Amino acid sequence: MRSPRPAYLEKAAQRQIVRDHLDELIADLDKIHGPTDPEAVAAKRAKLTGGPASDTEAAA
Repeated sequence: MRSPRPAYLEKAAQRQIVRDHLDELIADLDKIHGPTDPEAVAAKRAKLTGGPASDTEAAA
């Protein structure tokens, strides 16, 4: 019988690989299209979550 710890470590390693690939994809897209506009990101996040459009509005 396998120990649950190696399975947990395998899942953690897989999650890290996915994050690394996403970071690479974002870097490639930034090279092509330029960096994202933080205000546009905040507005999209607010639309998706129903929260405030920026961190400053959340603090107010």
